Amino acid sequence: MVVAASASATRRVPRGAALDVGTSSFPETTAETGTHRHRRATRETRGDARERDEDARVVVLFVVAVVVANVEDVIANSTRPRARVSVASRRAMRARDAVDDDDDETRARGKKPLATWFRDKARAARERARAAMAKVRDEARHRGTGTRARRAIETESRAHAARVARAIAREDAPARGGSFAEARASRREALMEALGGDEVDASRVRLLVSDGGCPDDDDGRARALVWKLCLGYLPRERARWEEAAKGKRAEYATFRDEFCASASTSADSKWIESYEDDELAEQIDRDIARVHPDMHFFNDEGEDGEARRRKDHMRDALYVFAKLNPGVGYVQGMHEMFGCMYYVFATSAEEESATEDAAADAFYCFTEVFSEFRDVFVMALDATDQGVRAMLDTLSDMLAEHGPEVHAHLQSMNLSTSMFAFRWITLMFTQDFEMADVLRLWDVVLASPRSRKECLLRLCVACVLNIGTELIDGDFAACMKMLQNYPPVDVRNITRIAAALPYGIAGDGRALSFENLTI
Repeated sequence: MVVAASASATRRVPRGAALDVGTSSFPETTAETGTHRHRRATRETRGDARERDEDARVVVLFVVAVVVANVEDVIANSTRPRARVSVASRRAMRARDAVDDDDDETRARGKKPLATWFRDKARAARERARAAMAKVRDEARHRGTGTRARRAIETESRAHAARVARAIAREDAPARGGSFAEARASRREALMEALGGDEVDASRVRLLVSDGGCPDDDDGRARALVWKLCLGYLPRERARWEEAAKGKRAEYATFRDEFCASASTSADSKWIESYEDDELAEQIDRDIARVHPDMHFFNDEGEDGEARRRKDHMRDALYVFAKLNPGVGYVQGMHEMFGCMYYVFATSAEEESATEDAAADAFYCFTEVFSEFRDVFVMALDATDQGVRAMLDTLSDMLAEHGPEVHAHLQSMNLSTSMFAFRWITLMFTQDFEMADVLRLWDVVLASPRSRKECLLRLCVACVLNIGTELIDGDFAACMKMLQNYPPVDVRNITRIAAALPYGIAGDGRALSFENLTI
């Protein structure tokens, strides 16, 4: 029986006694073998569990290494997105290749060396990630100066917009107290300081001039310099100004000698006499003859004939421009715009005989301005999105946004923007204001930090809003008369209103900081 067998298996055999190899010894051997098997199975189960845990740790460490490598790649790509776009992928491939190469050795040595290798890779990846983050922080600190400068300009722009809004509201103190005359004097000093450096900050100059123009008490020298800088005629470095001007004047002389019949005319001959059966020359000659008839500069018929020579220089420049731009040619009204620039450069010259150089300077500056307003003068583009009609439609939309009451009143009388603003846009106010006011409006347009087209439209909107009360109270005839023959006003009110339009002002602007306001 089994009980008997178990009892016999537990019975001790005396020393020296013969071993009974009967059936009673087999149950004893069977019991011992089962115990050993149980212990062996337990050890194998625990060993398999440890191996599985080790394998899981290896997989986790591998995933951590790849993730850290990807994080490092993302951090590096934040500064150089194109140079290191596949760094993480290459690192993952190298990690897998290393695992495959060391597979035999790993099996021979066990799992622990492979896990250690992955831990070292993860640790190295974390260190590289920290180094990349430190590099990003250092670069951010280096860029901090430029960022602070841009923020200062933006703060100053918002403060300036708030000041303009309060000026429109007719408050007494424009900025930090005092009168508007004091504010203008402060702006003038800041502008002169900006223009006097060895390297001119064009952004700073634009910001200062866009408020209300250039000073008029220095014979126009500051205005001429600002225009040449804003239009790219002169570089920022003062040491290069003379060389740049000489080069462009020499180039213009080459154009003039190539296209014009004669470089200069005698005192008794007329410019047009050198151009027989030339319709272009005839049209230019007729328009120049009647340019600003009320100004002594263009119509002085003294003994020296200086006004006549000035007009001949203007004729040559416009003729050269038409020959160099056959797609546009010459369009009536260009003489008004060119005459405005020529007047500024000729009157600001230190030598009275420098009128020919002034024509060359005006030629290049006029070309730069015309390149932006070219589509306005091309009749074939009038009905397109780039033509003058598109600008008039944009002006109507802007007026509806910024002056809905005035716009609604004009629309109720079928008085569209094309009936009064066409000349404002195509001639840039040269026939609607006195020359001094025209120059101040041009200061704002040419120095605009944004699109000059947009600035011109803002000035048109400001012209309407400036007399908005009178327009709302008037009928069709009264409104038409005021808009086509603009009444005498202080043009600074127009520039202030125009400057306030592009900036968003929270409330009445009182919460804005005026710390950086120096204009």
